[in-house]
Amino acid sequence: MKQLILLVLVCLITSCEKRETQINHDKTEIKELKKDSSKIEIADLPVHIDSTDYLIHPIGNVEEYGRRFSSYGSERGYTSFSVANHNGYTINGTLSNLIFQHVNELKTTALTDEIIEISSVTYLEKLRKQTGKNYLIYKIRDTDTNNDSKLNYSDVLSLYISKIDGSEFKKLTPDMSQIIDWDYLEVNNTLYFRYISDTNKNGVFDKSDVISYKFVDFSKPNLKITSYNPIK
Repeated sequence: MKQLILLVLVCLITSCEKRETQINHDKTEIKELKKDSSKIEIADLPVHIDSTDYLIHPIGNVEEYGRRFSSYGSERGYTSFSVANHNGYTINGTLSNLIFQHVNELKTTALTDEIIEISSVTYLEKLRKQTGKNYLIYKIRDTDTNNDSKLNYSDVLSLYISKIDGSEFKKLTPDMSQIIDWDYLEVNNTLYFRYISDTNKNGVFDKSDVISYKFVDFSKPNLKITSYNPIK
C-alpha cells in the first residue's frame, strides 16, 4: 500500500502535465545559463500585499514584439505584456526576478542577481497574524537540471524563503531535489514541506527514490531546517 501511495505521488510530480522532469548528475557537463536574447524583460505593475510595508514588482519575459501592436489587442502582432497573476497572498507566473520597494521610499532592491525562474511566491499571512513575522515562500527553478542550457518545466522546482523585503533569501530544499508541497501550520508556527530526490541517480524521479520530510519552526530564533519521519 505504501509503495502504491509513493508511486501515485511520483506520477503526480513527473507526469501531471505529461512532462518529465529530468536530472543530469554529471556536474562536469552542466552548461552556463545565459539570458534568452529572444525575450524582453519587463515589469508588471507593483503588487502590495495587505498588512505589509512593501511593494513587489514582478519581473518577467515576453517574446519579441510583433510588427504591429494595438493597445486594444489587434489580431496582428499582439503581445501580452502581463508576466504575473496576483491572487490574495500569492503571485504566480514565470518570473525572472522580483524587485522590492518600501512604500515610503523610492529605493528598490532585487531579490537576486542569479538567473532563476520563479513559479510562485506566497506571503505567510497566518504567520504574521500569529507572530508578527513577515516571510515569503517561493517555488523556484535555479538549476538547469536536464542540461539543455535553459530553465523551464523540465527542470526541478526548489523551495526558498525570504523576509518580506527579499532579504535573507535562502534555499530550503537540497540541490537537484523536487519540492512536492508545503504548508504552514499556525498551531505550532511551523512550516512543513516534503521533497523527492533522485537517490538512484537514473535521471528521473521514480518509485525507488526517497521522499524527505522537513520542517522550519518559526518559534526558534534561527530558521533551522529539521528532518522528521512520519513513516516508521
